[in-house]
Amino acid sequence: SNSVDSPASVAAFSALPYIFHAMKVYSETAIIQEHACGTLAAMALRRPANARAIIDGDGARLILTAMKRHEANVNVQRQGALAVRNIVSRLLMGVHDSGNNSNLTVATDGTVFGGEVTS
Repeated sequence: SNSVDSPASVAAFSALPYIFHAMKVYSETAIIQEHACGTLAAMALRRPANARAIIDGDGARLILTAMKRHEANVNVQRQGALAVRNIVSRLLMGVHDSGNNSNLTVATDGTVFGGEVTS
């Protein structure tokens, strides 16, 4: 199930602060950013509650910052894009279904932003 109480969601909520911390502390280390983005992508896959938690926890900004800082690293770009795709695909279902877009900005090309990107 996709409930917040499912084992996958509970694990995601408990792991997210550590992933976000690693992304902040090791922002210049591409391999950390690659694997953090990949982990966030996996957490968001088919789990709207996890996608929402990633956005609420500033994950969108961290993913986009990783992609900006490591723009020449194809692995960071691939994992970051996958994370964005998985988060967006879950959250846009809720936006279209309920009309609730909370703090998300959806660009005309479908890109979703949850905050400012820092370099």
